[in-house]
Amino acid sequence: MNNTVLSICGLLAAFVVLCGWSLSDALSAPPSVSQVSPHGGHLIESVPVQGLVAPGGGLSYLRIVDRADGSKIFRSPLFATRSVDMRASEDSQSLGVTWIAFDKRTQGFTLSIPQWRPDWRNIFFSNTPYEVVPNG
Repeated sequence: MNNTVLSICGLLAAFVVLCGWSLSDALSAPPSVSQVSPHGGHLIESVPVQGLVAPGGGLSYLRIVDRADGSKIFRSPLFATRSVDMRASEDSQSLGVTWIAFDKRTQGFTLSIPQWRPDWRNIFFSNTPYEVVPNG
């Protein structure tokens, strides 16, 4: 009985470590698209998510990096990779790409992606507040 419990605990611990490692890899993954914002103060990156945290692939998140302070990194919730056009826009209050805006003051995202669906994995990926504006 004790050996069975220890084996199950060992397997669970290994699974948790593997998931944590996979999540860490996804959060530091290289972007598929990276561009400097129109005003030059930020990097706007689309980062695909693969591996154990997204076995089927097809998901990405937007990563905004403050070029003046590289430790300021903001991640959006997950979205279907094909649903976002990476044409950047920026004004004094916000920056972003088609369907996703980042408010510089509140440091939060607004998503208006058609048929966007919440995903439980967003608690691990998005490190900012976000709101969803229904669009389709």
